[in-house]
Amino acid sequence: MAKNVSAQVNLTLYGQPVALQFAVPAEKVTPLGVLPALQQIDNQFVDTAVAAFVGTDQAISCQAGCGACCRQVVPLAEFEAYHIAALVERLPEPRRSEVKQRFADGCAQLDQIGWLERLQQQLEQGTTHDAVQSHALEYFRQNIACPFLEAESCSIHPDRPLACREYLVTSPAEHCREPSPDTVKHIELKFQVSRLVRKLWKTKHITQPDSVPMIYALQWVKTHPNQFPKKRGAEWMQEFFEYLAKP
Repeated sequence: MAKNVSAQVNLTLYGQPVALQFAVPAEKVTPLGVLPALQQIDNQFVDTAVAAFVGTDQAISCQAGCGACCRQVVPLAEFEAYHIAALVERLPEPRRSEVKQRFADGCAQLDQIGWLERLQQQLEQGTTHDAVQSHALEYFRQNIACPFLEAESCSIHPDRPLACREYLVTSPAEHCREPSPDTVKHIELKFQVSRLVRKLWKTKHITQPDSVPMIYALQWVKTHPNQFPKKRGAEWMQEFFEYLAKP
């Protein structure tokens, strides 16, 4: 049985002291091995932001049964793509085949409009934040539900991607079906674990964009074998916190 080592890191987020406690593998692993710790840390970062920025007269609208945001493009860190692919392979049949088909159908629909190819071209040629946001909105308008969405709820909630954990709104849920800056009010997170690890840990597989759109995860993993080096869990986390502390 793999051994874990416990760690505690004290830091300040949004003006509040936060004590992070987590466990990481003692042996050498790829970044996949520290994903559970990153998920736990991300949850705590989000909870701290909610406590700091959501007033007593407000509430987080996101809840089970409201799956509007589950039709947005979800950016995965490279190692998260391997996690999603492995998660699918662990599903029992016939659900495994059903979920795989949803991934395939979504990719086929996007390929018909050249969505991923055009995104890559935009980024290689230089683009603006507004242009990328417009491209993401085009994805949303394709109405491609996340392959893990069941009855408008996330069926892998404990294992959901880091980016999904960080997407929270306080505006009425019905506005999320037709999102606009005027109607959808996000919780703005300065400390986003998903963005940190996308920039920090990647191999030569990742050029543009700096992430793997989740709908393409299974397809991407087939042609991009895991080439991450192995390090002890504590070493990966030391890199993470050093990068987090950079101005």
